[in-house]
Amino acid sequence: MKTLFYPKLALSNIKKNSQIYIPYILTSAFMVMMFYLMYALANDTGIATMKAGGTTTQLILDYGVFVIGIFSIIFMFYMNSFILKRRKKEFALYNILGMEKHHVMLVLFYESLYVMLISIALGLIYGLLFNRLVFLIFVKLVHFSTDFTLSFTFTNIFYTCLIFIPLFIATYLFNALQMRFSNPIELLRGEQIGEKEPPVKWIILIIGMITLCAGYILAQTINDPGMAIALFFGAVILVIIGTYCLFIAGSIAILKILKNNHHYYYQTRHFISVSQLLYRMKQNAIGLASICLLCTCILIIFSSTVTLYLGIEETVKASSDSSYNAHFQDIGIDEHDFSEGDMQELYNNIEQLLVNNQIAYEIINIPIYGTATLCTSANKIDDYYGSLSDSTTSTNYFMTIDDYNQTYNENITLADNEILVSSNYLDNYDTFIFGQDELEYTVKSNFDQEHLLPIKNENYGVTDDASWFIFKDEKQIQKVSLSLYYNDTIKDEAAYNLDNTQYFLFIDYDKNYDDIYPSIDNLIDEYVSQYTYLYYSYDSQGAIRSLLQELYGSILFLGVFLGILFLLAAIIIMYYKQLSEGYEDKERYQIMQNVGMSLQEVKQCISSQVLIFFFLPLVVAIIHMAFAFRMIKLMFQYLVVTSTSTMLFYTFVVAILLIGIYVIVYSMTARSYYKIVK
Repeated sequence: MKTLFYPKLALSNIKKNSQIYIPYILTSAFMVMMFYLMYALANDTGIATMKAGGTTTQLILDYGVFVIGIFSIIFMFYMNSFILKRRKKEFALYNILGMEKHHVMLVLFYESLYVMLISIALGLIYGLLFNRLVFLIFVKLVHFSTDFTLSFTFTNIFYTCLIFIPLFIATYLFNALQMRFSNPIELLRGEQIGEKEPPVKWIILIIGMITLCAGYILAQTINDPGMAIALFFGAVILVIIGTYCLFIAGSIAILKILKNNHHYYYQTRHFISVSQLLYRMKQNAIGLASICLLCTCILIIFSSTVTLYLGIEETVKASSDSSYNAHFQDIGIDEHDFSEGDMQELYNNIEQLLVNNQIAYEIINIPIYGTATLCTSANKIDDYYGSLSDSTTSTNYFMTIDDYNQTYNENITLADNEILVSSNYLDNYDTFIFGQDELEYTVKSNFDQEHLLPIKNENYGVTDDASWFIFKDEKQIQKVSLSLYYNDTIKDEAAYNLDNTQYFLFIDYDKNYDDIYPSIDNLIDEYVSQYTYLYYSYDSQGAIRSLLQELYGSILFLGVFLGILFLLAAIIIMYYKQLSEGYEDKERYQIMQNVGMSLQEVKQCISSQVLIFFFLPLVVAIIHMAFAFRMIKLMFQYLVVTSTSTMLFYTFVVAILLIGIYVIVYSMTARSYYKIVK
């Protein structure tokens, strides 16, 4: 009978303290479920079979497993510390009534055991129930069309237990040590620690202001996307330090300013709420700062991942001008010279492949008789190794007017000394001078840079600065090319390159062939691969779209997971803080009512205090996001093509949703707080 006393007492304690244990158990179970779902997905063998980006997707999901695991450890200890603080007085009474410390530790052991078993069991059960649903959501986000089925293995359950069982054991050992080295008097006073008006810590306040301003200035002054990526985490660290310092010292300074404002302070609801916040701000500050940073993370994660995912189509169109792009070049095997006639035959055969497969299309082919990386200064163009002052390195394409006319159905004629020019960086000069021989050509016309697609397309080695020069014939192209090089070895290479004409092929499908784009790509690739003496590379919007859908879909999936986890953490922190303060304020409000304070005035004080507690972190989080927006937008220039207004809209929507959830939680928390203190 004696052996069952402690298990029964532990079970009775959990029931009596259900208001604090139920949220703890449910939150622990939720973290177990989240970890299991992420681990099961990350370790499924089907990830490796994804069309594109399987390795990257695997790394993203593995990162999610790591973050959820670390976050679970930190947050479990936070919740445990709150519960321990609430129970200290109870454990002290056990000691005073004659129960020895090792008996209290035994009760704690059974309580921890029950919580662990219930939490892990619930987490795994719900993990198994939602496993298929989460898998289907992931497949939908990444547009995975292959036979990918999520397999059940006991390994996933084993590793989940391997993380959380030691975690629960560690929290129990922490509690046991607290009991072992505390005396009953200290335990009875456990909830009264910190009930002292704190002074303003000016050094911490100054550090907070400096670091926060430094983080904000860094985010606002960087103009280069690469620097934004490199310095983003530095700015984040500065803002984190500044946030904690300002909440610890700045909040006390603000409350003291309010206290010294007699017109504001000496009103019933303000007097009580400001006084209570001031006296316990030392223990509230870190919690408020944590809520603020969690809300900032939620805003950044959701707005960023949604922007990435919904901006895929814009990014695809910006990355590739046509549905299918190919680059051909003779690799220089003499016995297999690839002539323009051979290229035309290849084009015709590719067109026939499309016709045979009932694929509607528009096709453009562009022959290029030379590509060179050169130095440009004003209207002078010289060898890359030349000595032009204040020059810009650029990629330059040379083409004959006959090929240009044939490609674009034009009928333009050029004299020997005339050229057409298209450039995305050069001014509209009347003449251009080429090479050491200073060959001068008159510009007959400057035409739209969008006309010739490789200027925009970066998949073929085109730099940001690129130009097209259209000459009368190959003779003029060779003359100019040889003049650009004054080193004999490079002259020979230039002549060799001119004998190996490059060709670009652009195909635009008349409708969306996303579902069958691999078949089209493979069809052309299989045919072209028989030309073993021909260099061939290609890209397509379908391939880019598939890669981005898998990559950004995985990022969005992880972002939603972590966002939900951080949101739950913020809610639980707010709930426990308000619950703790409710119990501490209960006697105070009863005394105030006994001395004449009305029930309505009590409600107003409660609303004022909870309002400040809740919405201060949210307001600061929105300010953080406002300053971080520009830096995030800069970093996205490497990842997604979307307008500032589009990204701002998604950020605004996420902020509104977060505020809505906040208001709901606020109303629930205020109601619970009132029930405790009334």
